[in-house]
Amino acid sequence: MEIKAYKKDFSSLGLRMLLAAVAIFGVQIVSQYVVLWIRPEWINDINIMLAATMIPMYAVGFPVAFFIMSRGKTTQISQKHSMKPFQVILAFLMSYALLMAGNIIGLCVTMGIGFIKGEPVVNNLAEVVGGGNIWISAIYMVILAPVFEEYLFRKLICAKALPYGQGMAIVISGLMFGLFHGNFNQFFYAFFLGCFFAFIYVKTGRLRYTIILHMMVNFMGSVVGGLLLQNVDLEQITVSGMVISALYLLCVFAIVITGAVLLLANLSKLKADAGEISVPKGSRFDIAIVNVGMVLYCMVFLIMMLIQAFL
Repeated sequence: MEIKAYKKDFSSLGLRMLLAAVAIFGVQIVSQYVVLWIRPEWINDINIMLAATMIPMYAVGFPVAFFIMSRGKTTQISQKHSMKPFQVILAFLMSYALLMAGNIIGLCVTMGIGFIKGEPVVNNLAEVVGGGNIWISAIYMVILAPVFEEYLFRKLICAKALPYGQGMAIVISGLMFGLFHGNFNQFFYAFFLGCFFAFIYVKTGRLRYTIILHMMVNFMGSVVGGLLLQNVDLEQITVSGMVISALYLLCVFAIVITGAVLLLANLSKLKADAGEISVPKGSRFDIAIVNVGMVLYCMVFLIMMLIQAFL
């Protein structure tokens, strides 16, 4: 009876998150069709299409998702701890190492899929960063996305999973965050970052740290990386372009190596506390994942990822 009750909690979490995702993506799809119905020629303007999807998503979709996810049983973190500025910087270095590790795995997976289907898998994020107005993209990716996504995937999801222990909350938060991105290019690094941010959140009880880290990571990718993509022609690269690219790669390499060393050095400290509800280790996957709500959530996004990769 207890196992059934535990599975019901996670099933409810999965169903709520699926409904929240429908609200977020549904608003985007409807707004796109409305814009194209009014002005079909705007389909070729990446900045207009980006605004047509992002503004309704953050103005309507996410608030609806917050409402859906805030209903029902929640657990708040009572003990809050502060991070010093240098600790935030160290956490950023570790975050970036996890990002690159996940990025490499995602690249290998998409290359494998591309080999099977005979053409490369489209990376939609790279097209937005490389083709749109970098500062417009930065508003969405560096300011809005970290705030809204951290509130949803760290605060609200962790609040529902924490009674079962910090470890369960961390993994569920990371898994749902990774799947939510809807493609293999981003899934692995989003999963790694989601777990790491969730760890920081459950240990500090303060969302501002994960928001700051999320902003820093997205800034490096969408602004710094985007400026490089848009201003350095790799096919006809100049001496100055080579120097800029080399400096950027050297900087990234230094950050990744430092972050990886820090992760390995602090691995023993990354321990999760038990929750109010004691769940045997052998039953955790069954309770958290093998239930109607979580299976549906995972299946829907896995199908989305496969469609995006193979079509």
